[in-house]
Amino acid sequence: SRGLGTMGFGLPAAIGAQLADKDATVVSILGDGGFQMTLQELSVIHDLNLPIKVVVLNNRCLGMVRQWQEIFYDERYSHSKFASQPDFIKLSEAYGIKG
Repeated sequence: SRGLGTMGFGLPAAIGAQLADKDATVVSILGDGGFQMTLQELSVIHDLNLPIKVVVLNNRCLGMVRQWQEIFYDERYSHSKFASQPDFIKLSEAYGIKG
């Protein structure tokens, strides 16, 4: 990605986009790892009543980390796969957002 798809950037960026154009349809498509890095921003989405749509791709890994391990480290994987995952719907609902 050359750093252009930084993990964790999507949700805060969606908030900024929605605040910049309140009438826009904003959709944030995130990997599960990146989402978990900034999921606390769901409180901002709730508090400001922002109509952002969030799509989480649940592939059970840190996608960018794994990609770099494939490309630069001869597929020697370390700490890039998740053995367990939270229930993302319940997390959203815990912040008062319909999942």
